[in-house]
Amino acid sequence: MNIVKIIIEFVLTFIIIYLLYFFGIVRKCKTDKKIAPAEVNLILYYYDIDVKKIDLYQMIKVVSIVTTLILSVIITIISIFFHSTIILLVFCTLISILVAIICYRIIGRHYEKKSQNKQKNWHKVYANRLFLLLIKLYYAILNLE
Repeated sequence: MNIVKIIIEFVLTFIIIYLLYFFGIVRKCKTDKKIAPAEVNLILYYYDIDVKKIDLYQMIKVVSIVTTLILSVIITIISIFFHSTIILLVFCTLISILVAIICYRIIGRHYEKKSQNKQKNWHKVYANRLFLLLIKLYYAILNLE
């Protein structure tokens, strides 16, 4: 019975967050493609994806689903393990950073192959710099506590 409650909570969280994300960001991007979420701009920049060769609106929808999934998983984890606040904060921060990096890297590589942009491999350098920046941010947050 407890597992059913967790699954229902996850699905409801996913639907609510996706609807908020869709009506807040994705619908605006359909009419004006210059307005894109920060995640999409980051993927386009680091993987040097040619916007003219891909469907930008489809990419925005994929990124919104992945972002919603990440947030839903983190919220579900918080609701299950709400015993120690400090451990929970460190765990959720670490998990969300790692999952976001992995998911956005997969999306970036997919759209990089789709755009067939065979220029220099600068995306690896920028992706590694982003990873190091996120690790420094994580340690800065830990030192503030």
